[in-house]
Amino acid sequence: MGLLSHLTVFLTAASAVAAEAAAPAVAPKITSITYSGSGCVKDPKFSGSFTDPTLTFSNFAAALPGNQTVNCQVHIQASGASAGWQVAVNRNVVKGHVVLTPGTSLTHYTTVYFSQDAARTDTFTGSISNDGGSTINDAVTLVSKADADKVWSPCTGDSGYTGILNLNFRGVLSGDGKAYFEANTEEWDLVWRRC
Repeated sequence: MGLLSHLTVFLTAASAVAAEAAAPAVAPKITSITYSGSGCVKDPKFSGSFTDPTLTFSNFAAALPGNQTVNCQVHIQASGASAGWQVAVNRNVVKGHVVLTPGTSLTHYTTVYFSQDAARTDTFTGSISNDGGSTINDAVTLVSKADADKVWSPCTGDSGYTGILNLNFRGVLSGDGKAYFEANTEEWDLVWRRC
């Protein structure tokens, strides 16, 4: 392979990264937010914007023995973005509090899909286990990243509609012993690409 071929491959890869790292000139504005799931006993508080979101919970907790899992799903509609863009969730950060006796673990799942293509989902996870001899009782931050093949929104048209973004946050406790997990906030990063 000659120097020109290497340069062409490099420039093509760089263009793909640049296209995904860019963002529309006009960001979308949220038009509707709704919630569902066992972890949304009291409505969570959404702050920030579509491009800089934070979800704060007043009731999102699971415990062992007892309820081993709890989830909260947020459904977000937005419009007004520049035409010709798609958006995907790139990463999720959950912050909360965990108590894990030896032999127990917490796995936090983030499942993402757009209602227009609900069969196409991406689930990414963060976890912590207690394999030691003493109880873990501390604040926890779990970071999870989307697959390389992300779930993309429909292409924005003249209205800048991004589709209905659904994010399902689920904490699962497992093992023999006592465990507790309380999620306080969920924050996710978005990535854009031209379409």
